[in-house]
Amino acid sequence: MKILIPIDGSKISQKAVATAKKIGEKFDAKLIILTVIPETSIIEQYPSNFPYTLEIEKANTERAEYVLSDVEKELADYPYEVQTIYTSGNPSQQITKFAEEQNVDLIVMGNRGLGAFSRTLLGSVSNKVLNHSNVSVLVVKGDIESDK
Repeated sequence: MKILIPIDGSKISQKAVATAKKIGEKFDAKLIILTVIPETSIIEQYPSNFPYTLEIEKANTERAEYVLSDVEKELADYPYEVQTIYTSGNPSQQITKFAEEQNVDLIVMGNRGLGAFSRTLLGSVSNKVLNHSNVSVLVVKGDIESDK
């Protein structure tokens, strides 16, 4: 069994990792931790030779590596395989694509605690993954306060 856990470093995504770990231990599952560096509007609006583009990309990559390193430490005692990966792009699209390409059995991810009004206007990564993935998705609930 393979479980994909998309994370962003938030407390809610930490809760998703803990939940996936419990499930994984029961089913001898491989855990795949994925973080997606979103393509920011500043990078999309300026050419690749824009002076700050490389700095922004470097900072985003360093943050992704840091977040994944923290999770690796947290899962050091996990008895089965753990894989960490980062990529860039649209988070919901990358999560859905990765899950299908890797034949993942389950996606475990946190919600972002958006209120109903914000969720209606903006959508959320978890909602988009739920609606577009062919893989089963478990959304771990959290609230706005727990993510601060």
